[in-house]
Amino acid sequence: MKKSFFSQLLESKTVLVVEGCLVLFLAFAIGKEIVRRQDVQSEVSRLESQIDNLKQQNIQLAQVLKEMTSQNFLEKEARKKLDVQKAGETVVLLPQNTSEGEHTLVVQNASETSMNSTAQSNPEKWWEFFFVASSS
Repeated sequence: MKKSFFSQLLESKTVLVVEGCLVLFLAFAIGKEIVRRQDVQSEVSRLESQIDNLKQQNIQLAQVLKEMTSQNFLEKEARKKLDVQKAGETVVLLPQNTSEGEHTLVVQNASETSMNSTAQSNPEKWWEFFFVASSS
């Protein structure tokens, strides 16, 4: 019985070696693709967690911005940094310890403070601060 060309081709050692090489090549290509997909998936997961962190940070910064633009915060900062008072408020100034260890307390109304500050020029205030206040 004569074998067909197709059956002879399948039984050939050369074809078997070529088929084996083809299977190894495909297995290597599939393995490489699986590794690449895992790398891409891990990168996607890392970026998603980074997005979540940035969203949380954005929410926190929005809350801080909301607090900093509130009228109450602005008034508090103006009082603390610029020495601004509302009309009729009492200002209490507590200077540092004097050389004798005594504490002095000065209380003025806001209207008195504004009159005192406008009565003297800035150079006069500095002169008084450095020379007049230190000599008493």
